Amino acid sequence: MKTLLITLILAGTTATASAATYTFQQGAGGYDGAMDVTVYSSDPDASSGYEQEVSIDASDNGSPNHVLLRFDNLFGNAANQIKAGETVVSATLTLQITSAGSGIRFYDMLSDWNSASATWNTMGDGIQTDGVEAAMLPFLTIGADNGDANIESGTLVLDFTDALRRMQDGDVPGYGWALLPFMPNGTNGIDFYSAEGFMVSDRPLLTVEVAAVPEPETYAMLLAGLGLIGLRARRRG
Repeated sequence: MKTLLITLILAGTTATASAATYTFQQGAGGYDGAMDVTVYSSDPDASSGYEQEVSIDASDNGSPNHVLLRFDNLFGNAANQIKAGETVVSATLTLQITSAGSGIRFYDMLSDWNSASATWNTMGDGIQTDGVEAAMLPFLTIGADNGDANIESGTLVLDFTDALRRMQDGDVPGYGWALLPFMPNGTNGIDFYSAEGFMVSDRPLLTVEVAAVPEPETYAMLLAGLGLIGLRARRRG
C-alpha cells in the first residue's frame, strides 16, 4: 500500500511538471521573430538583411565581416512561447553551413539592433566586444584561428542552453548574438543560410526543451502524501 501511494504521489508531481519542446524558425508554424544580417567592412553603409546567406570572415577580400542573429518573442503566454513557470532544460541552435570555414566566436549582444538598418558603420566600426555593444568575452567558440576549413559544410548543431537561460533570467537583454571571426587568421569565411533563406527548413532553428516548475499545490500534495505514510507507519508501530 505504501509503495502504491508513493507511486501515485510521484505520478501526480510528474504530470504537473511535464516537459515541452518549443521550436523557433522564421516562417515555420507562424513564427516570424528571427532576423540576421551580415555587416561588411568593405561596404560599411550597406544594409544586407535581405540576403539568403550570412558570412563570418576575418578577411573577405581583405576586409572582415560580422554577423548578427536573434530570435524575438521567445517568452510569453502564447502557445509557442516559453512560459514564466517553465525552466529551460536544454536549447540548441541549428545552422545549415553552406561554405566550410575557419570558425565562429559567439557573443551576447547588449545593444539593440535591427536587420533592416544594421550596417558596419551604424554598429560603430563593426560589432564592438566592449561590454556595451556586445559582451566582452565569447560564450561559445567553434573552429580555430587559422585559414583551414575547421567547420564543415552541412548541419551544425550548437548547445545554446546557457545562452537561453541567461535570457530567461534577465542576465542579458535578449538582443541575440554577435557572430565574429577569429582574428586575425580566421580568413576562411564560414557561411550559412539566413532567416531569409529560400527554404524554410534551411533557416536557423532554435529548439528549446523546458520543464514546468511544480505549482505550490503539487508540493502540498507531496507533503500530504508523506504525512499519510508517516501516520500509517506510527499506527503500525
